[in-house]
Amino acid sequence: MAALICCSFGCFTGFAADEAISDFSVGVVEEKEHGSQLCVDWFEGTDAMYLFVPQSINFAEAKVYFTANGDVYADGVKITSGSSADFLADKAEVTLTSGSISHKVKIIAISDVSTVFIETESGSLDSVHADKEHEEKGEITIIGVDGGIEYDGELDSIKGRGNSTWGLAKKPYNIKLEEKTNLFGMGKSKKWSLLANHTDPSLVRNSLAFTAAENAGLAYTPKFEPVDVYINGEYMGAYLLTTRVEVDKTRVDIDNLEDLNEDANPDVDDIEALPRGGVYGTYSGYLEGTRKWVEIPNDPEDITGGYILELELPGRYDDEISGFVTENSQSVIFKSPEYASENEVIYMASYYQLFENAVHGNQSLDEIGEYCNIDSLVNSYVFNEWVANHDAGLTSTYLYKPVNDTLYAGPVWDFDRAFGNCDVIRFGLDYNKPAQWTVCHSKLRNVSIVGSGEATQIPTFYNLLAKNQDFAALCKQKWISCFDAAFGSAAEYITTDYAAAIEDSVVANAIRWNIYGTTDVDAIKAAYAAAVDKVADFADAKAAFIGANIGTVATYGAAEKGFFESLGDKISVIIGNVIEKAIVLFGLENII
Repeated sequence: MAALICCSFGCFTGFAADEAISDFSVGVVEEKEHGSQLCVDWFEGTDAMYLFVPQSINFAEAKVYFTANGDVYADGVKITSGSSADFLADKAEVTLTSGSISHKVKIIAISDVSTVFIETESGSLDSVHADKEHEEKGEITIIGVDGGIEYDGELDSIKGRGNSTWGLAKKPYNIKLEEKTNLFGMGKSKKWSLLANHTDPSLVRNSLAFTAAENAGLAYTPKFEPVDVYINGEYMGAYLLTTRVEVDKTRVDIDNLEDLNEDANPDVDDIEALPRGGVYGTYSGYLEGTRKWVEIPNDPEDITGGYILELELPGRYDDEISGFVTENSQSVIFKSPEYASENEVIYMASYYQLFENAVHGNQSLDEIGEYCNIDSLVNSYVFNEWVANHDAGLTSTYLYKPVNDTLYAGPVWDFDRAFGNCDVIRFGLDYNKPAQWTVCHSKLRNVSIVGSGEATQIPTFYNLLAKNQDFAALCKQKWISCFDAAFGSAAEYITTDYAAAIEDSVVANAIRWNIYGTTDVDAIKAAYAAAVDKVADFADAKAAFIGANIGTVATYGAAEKGFFESLGDKISVIIGNVIEKAIVLFGLENII
């Protein structure tokens, strides 16, 4: 396919010739069978205009396009719209002039990273950015590092994703292809995620976590590919294209209850349009023992699996379709089936409650293991301690349940704020200090309608399990036999070879989003190296701490709250519980 650089100096009807260059776009265009184009616009930086160029561009075969009320010159040489873009080859900078107006264009070449080009039907992302759930159709082309086409066709949808990350300037997205495709050997699927990693200046934390989990054999660990993303010609930055936590033969390989629900209800045109039942009001995530579902008429023959559950913060619970809140204030949502029937929710809520009761009742591992696989809990706990995941047991924490089987902890997910990159002090713990336990001291957050985000006395199941001596012994065995080596090799690879491979992408991303407060390439590379070193140092130090201390029941290592602060929390929880019970008593659950 012939590549084309498309440079346009906008339409300036009515402007004088010396005002011609005030806008300009530069694009990469692949001639595709269905006729669409892949365009990469320039970006207006603080010191110059920038053209972020993927390695697939061949300037000798490219053309430059523009519109202007006057002649245009590149470094003093007149150029014609539609002429060859070969003048850009092997250049780091070019000055474009029309009349008295000049623009310096810096060319940032990106190599060793795959590329995703998306064109939306509307030509913008305005509707998506205004509403995270809004889906936009379009076209998408995904090009590998070797120049090969991974996918070239229709994009069924692009929409927003994430919770706190969605509020950031650089946004993450979920995409759905028209056809199931085995992108980069990650397994066939229509559904993929584009993680922005905007809070991670190193851009390696999620990659490290996923690689370590894969090395250690943690089931259904997400796979990933670093990519640069262009949407409607705009360079969006460096992303991580990942598999999603979903039921599929190449993802979480369990029975698909979403499909089985549809099969059991052939007369229902759209299950998603059915009414909701149960408790689903604004404060539903705080109301212990409640459940919510979709009024699906018929259930499949076997509803003992497959489920994917996610532990979630109570304030986010109302945004989800199906779920339940346990007797100990843990809000749980259904990732699959997202639209669960009443009987499915009742079954899973009751089953999870038995697991929770066993853990909170300090029962033996054999008894706990009747409801959740112990080996998976060991894997999940030790892994989250190593990465210092401040969300473990609170949010972005998954469990899945196959048919006629127990729950399993996993898959792992969401680590851009792990490995010493946490900007909050939670439960008195500084997650940026590697020489301490963290996950084992976590408690449920904001479990009452009133009070601070940490007004709680309820430990997570990680907290309780870590204080079980038999569980601690299993953690030590797993660390010695597997995790120490598996995690160490992942850290070595990601912070050396992988980090070096994505350096060009990091530079472009840093300029695009002002990550390091400079556009100087050498300064960016130095700052990036320091950011990666910080991750490597944290991973090594945390591994050393775990190796020296694992196997014994952890004691609380951070400053406890003062008497009056703790008393205030307890009072707020009591008041909150009274309010919550009143809401249920007066039937206000779905009104307020």
